[in-house]
Amino acid sequence: MDQSKTYWIDPCAAQALAKWKALFAEQVMIHAKELAKKENSPGVITLDHYRESVSMAAQFLVNAVKDSDSSNGRQEAA
Repeated sequence: MDQSKTYWIDPCAAQALAKWKALFAEQVMIHAKELAKKENSPGVITLDHYRESVSMAAQFLVNAVKDSDSSNGRQEAA
């Protein structure tokens, strides 16, 4: 990719990306907390918990993006 080119990012796209990033992070945390509770260590969330949570959060995000409202060819965050 040519690094010398500049790109204009549509504000709706930037807003959707920010919402998706927040949704993903939230889901990782939710799943990590659940894993910690299952291991009888509800006050300790480890890197392994986060690693395990990523795939669940990613699938949640994929579904949320697919289910999001599409208007004028643009998708909005879930």
